Amino acid sequence: MGSTFYFIEAPGGPGSVLSWFRNLDRAPEETPTKRGVVLYFRHFGPLVYDHDGAVDAKRSPVVNLVLPQVRRDILWTVGEVHFLVTPQRTQSQSIDNVARSFARWLKKHDVAYDQALKAENPLGYYLEGSSKNRGTIYALPSGFSELKNGRYFVADQDNQVHLDRVCRALRLRGVVCGPA
Repeated sequence: MGSTFYFIEAPGGPGSVLSWFRNLDRAPEETPTKRGVVLYFRHFGPLVYDHDGAVDAKRSPVVNLVLPQVRRDILWTVGEVHFLVTPQRTQSQSIDNVARSFARWLKKHDVAYDQALKAENPLGYYLEGSSKNRGTIYALPSGFSELKNGRYFVADQDNQVHLDRVCRALRLRGVVCGPA
C-alpha cells in the first residue's frame, strides 16, 4: 500500500517539497506533468509498464508530486506527494525508506488540518471544497503564512462545479473569486 502526503505551500516556484527531493543523496530524475512532477528513482530499479504501455506507478520506483496551483485568482490548491509503489517489490523497500524520511521531514512543519475527530483545527476555516477529505495537511512556511493571512485552499481534484460552490460560499464572507 502506498502513502500520500498533503501540504500547503505557495505556488509558482519549485518549493521546499521539490527541493527536499532534489537534495537527496541520489536525487530522482524529474519529468514535468500538467499537475506537477513525476520523480523517477532509477537507482531503485527499472520502470514497469502496464498492458497499455503506460508506466505502472504501483510497480515502478516513482513518486508523483502534485504542486500547488492558483485557481480562480484567489484559491490555492493543496499540494500532494504520492508514493504508490507496492511493498512486495524489492525496490519498494528503498522507496519506503524515502517515504519514511519524507514523512519525518514533513512532520516537522505545522499541521494545518488534522482529520482526527477531536483535533482542533483553527485554520480549517480556510480549507474549502474537498480539501478536508484527504488526510492530514501540513503547512510549510509560505503556506502557513498565507493561512494566517486568510488565504483559502482547495483540493487539486476539485472540479469547476466544486469551485463554483466554494466561490458562492466565499462571496457570503465578502471574498470574490476570479472567473472560471
